[in-house]
Amino acid sequence: MDWKAPKSVRQIGDTKGKTKIYVEDYVMSFARRMSKERKGTELGGVLLGHRFYHAREKVFLISGMVSIKDFHNRDSDTFSQEMWTGIYTDIKENFTDLDIVGWYYSGKGQNRDGMDRLLEIHRRNFSEGDKLLYIYEENGAGDDFYLYENSGFCRQEGYYIYYEKNPEMRSYMMEEANRFVHIVEQEDDRVLRNIRGVLRENEEKKKQEEGKWTYGLAAMVVVLGLALGVVAWGNNNGLTELKNQISGLQSAVLGVKNKDKKTTVETIGSGVVSGNAVAGTSSAAVSGTAAVPEVPAAAVSQGGIEGGQAPQ
Repeated sequence: MDWKAPKSVRQIGDTKGKTKIYVEDYVMSFARRMSKERKGTELGGVLLGHRFYHAREKVFLISGMVSIKDFHNRDSDTFSQEMWTGIYTDIKENFTDLDIVGWYYSGKGQNRDGMDRLLEIHRRNFSEGDKLLYIYEENGAGDDFYLYENSGFCRQEGYYIYYEKNPEMRSYMMEEANRFVHIVEQEDDRVLRNIRGVLRENEEKKKQEEGKWTYGLAAMVVVLGLALGVVAWGNNNGLTELKNQISGLQSAVLGVKNKDKKTTVETIGSGVVSGNAVAGTSSAAVSGTAAVPEVPAAAVSQGGIEGGQAPQ
């Protein structure tokens, strides 16, 4: 094949072997971006390009990549018909005259057991011809290319990154970015709905518990009122004590109802009051320098302040 190596390249590792791997920069960027955005999830992709021999060297020229949809949800190591349909559809709609030359993986699988599992996936889906596996560690610690030959993986010591305009790969990356954003938005909306549902449920339980507690106290007030009323009949001191006990229970009931409406009174300096201590009074009314007047105890009766007027 009459082929010339790209002029703008960057060497990664040792490339002295008889296999030369050239990967376009947009492909590498897409692989790394997917791993970063979907960290913690097994990811798969299909590498696209050409494989040929030049000057007795095996050359892989990779200029495209498509993601494998639902790779982490697969039922077995053999890709389903739906997965392959999605792969070939993406290739046909986004790339021109490119072949499958290998695949990409990010996630678990860097240890011995994991590599055996990846080898099984490769054998079941990419065993025809010499194809590559590109592994990118999701934490960015490193990456490696493996060539499948003699029924096993042979790690490649190095590769080249080359730079071209590559409009097809760039367009596909933009489409995948928009799709990923849409998926994230749907997931965020689902999470928010769940949170709102939990909050509503907790609020309803809170109201039910408060209602039961308030009802129980009210019933207790009635029962005590009847019982103590009989005992205190004709006894003026007993009647006074009965009133005090009922008043205390009523305050407890009101305290349960208004436990979320507590107010704070803070005295600043000399007689300056701040906060919401006086219900229905504006902040301007309580933030002045005038002290709050005291009401003599003798002026208070069961009907309120004597004379029906506030003290001047």
